[in-house]
Amino acid sequence: MKIHVYAGLKDYFQPEFEVSEPVTNTDELKAHLLTLNDKAGDILSSCRFAVEEGFIDNAFKLKEHDTIVIIPPASGG
Repeated sequence: MKIHVYAGLKDYFQPEFEVSEPVTNTDELKAHLLTLNDKAGDILSSCRFAVEEGFIDNAFKLKEHDTIVIIPPASGG
């Protein structure tokens, strides 16, 4: 599956990368991402996940060929 990250997550991961390990929901994906970079834990815990331009929750079943967008919380000023 393809992963796209934005904003502060780019400090921990490439903006676009692929995950070949089987993950079926957002909790499993977060756990896998923490194995790639455990320093991203705080920001990952507050991120939103989207597939096909729609936000998803943990009940959404991820598929091998999905493109997942991970969006950290926004702050403005």
